[in-house]
Amino acid sequence: MFARANRVGWIAVMVVGIAWAQEPASSASVVAASAVVVTNNDIAVVTPTPATNAAASAVAPAPAETPVAAMPDPALKPAVRTNAMVQIALDRQGFGSGLIDGVVGAKSHQALADFCVANGGLKEKVAKQRLVGDAAPAFVSYEITADDLAQIGDAPTDWEVAAKLPTMACHTLPDLLSEKFHSGQGFLRTLNPAVLDWQNVAVGQRIWVPNVRPVEWKTNLAQVVIDTHEFRLRGYDTTGHLLCSFPCSIARNREKVPTNDLTVVNIAPNPNYTFDPANFPESARAKQIGHKLILPPGPRNPVGVYWISLSQPGYGMHGTPHPETIGNMESHGCFRLCNWDAHSLGNMTTIGMPVLLDEPPRVLTPAAAVPAAAKP
Repeated sequence: MFARANRVGWIAVMVVGIAWAQEPASSASVVAASAVVVTNNDIAVVTPTPATNAAASAVAPAPAETPVAAMPDPALKPAVRTNAMVQIALDRQGFGSGLIDGVVGAKSHQALADFCVANGGLKEKVAKQRLVGDAAPAFVSYEITADDLAQIGDAPTDWEVAAKLPTMACHTLPDLLSEKFHSGQGFLRTLNPAVLDWQNVAVGQRIWVPNVRPVEWKTNLAQVVIDTHEFRLRGYDTTGHLLCSFPCSIARNREKVPTNDLTVVNIAPNPNYTFDPANFPESARAKQIGHKLILPPGPRNPVGVYWISLSQPGYGMHGTPHPETIGNMESHGCFRLCNWDAHSLGNMTTIGMPVLLDEPPRVLTPAAAVPAAAKP
């Protein structure tokens, strides 16, 4: 389900040395589809099963083959425009800032710093100039599709009610587009002030969206290092060269963070989720339910749109229904990512891949490198 999009060129505003302000919280989430059972709130054991849900994954826009009528250029303040251009260009190259919003905080600083490392130790000023001057447009016009509207649904917070639904869906169109284009809902509204009623957007209406990385983006990933102090997951090749970097959440209780080296043992796109009341002893509602439930796949699934099981039982790297929270100590033990970053990571991950905690990447010998054919 590739939605039609039209790239619209525009003149880059070259602003460097700008003040990077505090990053506000935003919201979003999307995707759905095959069936995999996950146990424990987000500390889980995964067993792949045949696909049971036909909902399609959201994808980044593709260029239109034919031109459409020009839209007015997004009216943004110069600093916001430049900040967003840097965030978008970083995202396209695999260095995530969390939710794109034109306001740069800790996650954007880390993404830029990692991009500099990956490019031979660039100075940040030079890196910003390169990113803002990217030949690809920062924004594209996107046409709302019938499939977009069909993906809007519900994701009740009550476990028993949620288990009766076919999918854990996005509540609104801005919520869905926020996930699809890696952006804060508020930023999407700022890009599109002419859209006054988002509840009544029609199929065929065109809006401005960030030109983010394709849904199937990948690089030659060979190992993962999780920095539990900077809340960052970094991907490296066999030589220890940095290839990508995503904000990551870890356990709210540091004692639950693994200290040993791990490996990938299973990969499950679009998992469902097994609710077990034993994992929620503090919840009166969990005690009242009193039995396990299977929550369906979808963007609001507790483990998001991708589950990557690790060699320490019950632990994994996975997505989230709440991307605005990523980059903190918040999980029950697993490593949470924004759904789009979890999808990119899962798309590059292989069974047996090393996952290291708080240590430098390694130079992997051919025997230690995981073959590309090791996908499940």
